Amino acid sequence: MALTESEAKVLGVLSSLGPTQAATVRQLCEEVGLTAETVRRVLRALSRDSFAVVSHRSPPQWRATSTGRRVMKDRPLREYVPRAVR
Repeated sequence: MALTESEAKVLGVLSSLGPTQAATVRQLCEEVGLTAETVRRVLRALSRDSFAVVSHRSPPQWRATSTGRRVMKDRPLREYVPRAVR
C-alpha cells in the first residue's frame, strides 16, 4: 500500500513514539506542519488501514500500531521517521 506524503509524515511521527506513547491532533500539527483538518483526514485513513489507533481519552490521542511501525521501516519511508528512532 502506498502512502501519501502527508500520511508518511504523520505515521513517521507516530512511529517515533514509544509503543505506549500517543499524540494529539494538535501535537501532530505542530510536528508535521499540516492543518488540523488535514491531520484528521490522514489519521482516519491510517486508522482505516490499521496503521494507527485512537484512544478514547479527552482529547483523543493517536498511536501507531505494530503494522504501522513495520511499514515505516521500509527504506523509502524511513526519511519520514525522526532520526532518534531510526
